[in-house]
Amino acid sequence: MVEVAREVETKYDVAPDFAVPTLSRPGREDTIDTVQLTSTYHDTSELDLLRYRLALRRREGDVDTGWQLKVPARRGRTELRWPPSEGLPDELAAQLRPFIRDRTLAEAVRLSVTRVRHRLCDGAGALLAEVALDDVRATGLSIAVRAPRWYEAEIELGPAGQDAVLAEIGAMLTSAGAVPSTSRSKLSRSVLGIGNEGVGTPRTSAGAVLVDYLSRQVDAVVAGHFAILQDTDDEAVHRTRVACRRMRSTLRTFEQCFDAEQAAALEDELRWYAGVLGGVRDAQVLRSRLLAAIDELPADLVVGPITEQVDERLRSDLERHRAELLDAMRSDRYADLLSEASRWRDHPPFTAAAGRPAETLHEAMDRVERTLGKRLRRATRRSGTDEQMHRARKAGKRVRYAAEAAAAAGDDPAHQLAQDITKLQDLLGEFQDSVVAAHLARRLAEVAAEHGEDGFTYGVLVAEQRRHADEARNRARRYRS
Repeated sequence: MVEVAREVETKYDVAPDFAVPTLSRPGREDTIDTVQLTSTYHDTSELDLLRYRLALRRREGDVDTGWQLKVPARRGRTELRWPPSEGLPDELAAQLRPFIRDRTLAEAVRLSVTRVRHRLCDGAGALLAEVALDDVRATGLSIAVRAPRWYEAEIELGPAGQDAVLAEIGAMLTSAGAVPSTSRSKLSRSVLGIGNEGVGTPRTSAGAVLVDYLSRQVDAVVAGHFAILQDTDDEAVHRTRVACRRMRSTLRTFEQCFDAEQAAALEDELRWYAGVLGGVRDAQVLRSRLLAAIDELPADLVVGPITEQVDERLRSDLERHRAELLDAMRSDRYADLLSEASRWRDHPPFTAAAGRPAETLHEAMDRVERTLGKRLRRATRRSGTDEQMHRARKAGKRVRYAAEAAAAAGDDPAHQLAQDITKLQDLLGEFQDSVVAAHLARRLAEVAAEHGEDGFTYGVLVAEQRRHADEARNRARRYRS
């Protein structure tokens, strides 16, 4: 059985004689010990896993023994853990297949770490944070290493820790001489060499800003792969679908920065996968929405076992769509999409426009914002149609994602625009969900009629969902100027 652990940590480069400052104070206790760890990292000869920012290791030593896979996460990393075994667990091998295809995994790098652990606990003994001072030695097995030895410090939040603890300890370490690290991981540092990881490089060109944004979406799709297969996170499908949409929107909004033919090909594949994900996500949302709507109805408007009927029929839809998603994730087409998305991160097919200053991204942002204004004015008129509202919603997404991309480079106006447009998107999303739920309730009424069941409550649900849609349209009018 796989164990899932979330890691939120910050890393620092330190000198060999660096000493961790005293962390204990009234109400906090700092216990110190030293552990020896040996991690053997596995990858293909082409370093396919590292290309996807995955790190597969078999750890031996005083703590955390077994197979571990580190996966990108929205914040920090997710670590999947399997018990010790001689060979790669079958479940893990199956999950890695789209990333390595038919290539063979082999021992690539061995890291030997002498770790001095400072475990900071509160007065009740709950772990706030662990500060690890690591002396790292890297040995190349099937690949060469560029950094055979270095020293670093890590601060990892414990179950009882808050972000303020990270900031507080981080300030203490930097005051003592530590420097925020440019390393994504120990493995990448050993293979690429100290100073070559590229994290924290100033992003001054339009292309650099866009590739950073696309890179985060690739990480989200990769993370979603494992979260979907674990089936323990109800939002995994949604986050993966949004990442695909963000990538598609970026390709379209900033089309002048990308090779048109290659962008169109990638967009087609992202549309396909987002559509497969959408089948699952829409079924999740609609099932929850209709069940909640039934629950809110007065008892005299609920006729017959409608809750059970809706739950059964929509659960069946959800299971069918999930089976289709899992089939898609086992396909060559899905593996091709992962590979192509990774290629865009490593070797983006830029045009000359990508070399312009990052500020020029505002030209495209202004264009999509004007499009949104036009569509929203049409959609929120008394004669506005559901389709026009849907088109406004799609335009709003393009504005939001474009602003997000620019905001990530420190663009304050873009950051504010992203926040403002999110509020509008919530209203347009509420409208769309209400309209789709009304259509679904009508379809379920037809199914009920075919089975000789009373359809009265379905009619009530249709009316309620249309009322919610009208309210969302009315509230969206304030944004159309």
